[in-house]
Amino acid sequence: MNDEVLELDVKLDKKTLDRFLLRNNFLRAGGVIGILISLAAIVGLLVFWKYFATSQRVILIFLGLMFTVIQPLTLLMKGRSQLKTGAFREPFHYTFTQTGMSVENMAGTVEVKWSDMRKVIVTKEAMYLYMNAVSAFIIPRQECGDDYVRLAELVGESRK
Repeated sequence: MNDEVLELDVKLDKKTLDRFLLRNNFLRAGGVIGILISLAAIVGLLVFWKYFATSQRVILIFLGLMFTVIQPLTLLMKGRSQLKTGAFREPFHYTFTQTGMSVENMAGTVEVKWSDMRKVIVTKEAMYLYMNAVSAFIIPRQECGDDYVRLAELVGESRK
């Protein structure tokens, strides 16, 4: 094992955060179930339109929109307001080593060992370093420059 250290300054943008929020929501069991409920409501509405009273139609339209339109828009609006406040206004400084990573920003410094990390997901756009089931450190590829592949290798080797 080598003693490679990789340092990055990362400013999260709304496109990357939006992708994470939607991905994190819809790839979990609750998100899939929500989509299925909305789709069932839409199909039921279309198939049985003439059998439903106006109030029932309104309820089914609301259910159809709930998990396909309303919830995603709510998530995106919350994410965008989060970017404008608090620690997200300034870049995060990440230091990656063989043993873990440290994250420093205006809110303070956090040290995390690789063994304490729940999971890591690497996509072509970003790397998601999950600390628990719903929150993750997000490392956008465009913020890493040429170091993205090196970072993915370092994280992958260190978590073995």
